[in-house]
Amino acid sequence: MDVSDKEKTVKMKYFGYVLVIIHCFLLLWSTGGIIEMITINVPWKPYTNLDFPNWLLPIHWGSVMITSIGFLSGYFSRWSGLPTFMLAAYTMLFTVCVIETFGFMTSPTKYIAMTAELVAYTLILTLLFRNKYFIKYFN
Repeated sequence: MDVSDKEKTVKMKYFGYVLVIIHCFLLLWSTGGIIEMITINVPWKPYTNLDFPNWLLPIHWGSVMITSIGFLSGYFSRWSGLPTFMLAAYTMLFTVCVIETFGFMTSPTKYIAMTAELVAYTLILTLLFRNKYFIKYFN
């Protein structure tokens, strides 16, 4: 392994840590959202989008929670099926995003947010499936 390969490996290792942090945040965010959904009052300013109907909230928060728990447990156990799981999980999240964006959101930046979400999922999945570091890490 030459120096540039070692540098790439280190960069991808750190990117893996960034993904862990992101999915920890998603787990905390979805836990807070579920608490908001099932309680009348919360000790923080609620962040659940008021544009979303109540029937959509369990799907929204549940899909984020499933994705984050799946990623974290799969990453730390080096589960070989994690890239495939994340493809399914991100497909689920993006499907919910499309429903929310076209059906309920009123923000003028909703299409930008949806596009950014799709780009992020595509980038992460490309790295999980195609990057040498992640291929080795999950085998």
